[in-house]
Amino acid sequence: MPHDANALPGAWSYLGDDQEQRRKLEAELVTECGSDKHPMFGQRVEAVARCGTCDDVLLKLVDQPGWAIVHLTWRRETNPSWPSCEVMESWSSVLEEMIDRGH
Repeated sequence: MPHDANALPGAWSYLGDDQEQRRKLEAELVTECGSDKHPMFGQRVEAVARCGTCDDVLLKLVDQPGWAIVHLTWRRETNPSWPSCEVMESWSSVLEEMIDRGH
């Protein structure tokens, strides 16, 4: 495992083997990324963790090294700035971003 699920801060929960929840979040990302200008459009991802205090989801990029934290809106978006996302290359950057967000 390239990351330590036990290191997740605060309200973040590792999705582990919850395939149903993981697939639901991955499908929601596809639904929300309605613009090919969105950085996550067409990306293959694996949902790894979810924040319990907001709609942020941690995704592992499948076809390239890296991670993304995406704030799901639970509606189809046409503005390429939504859903908001932060793409990071390293696990340490992921943890720093989670802590910077305060959850």
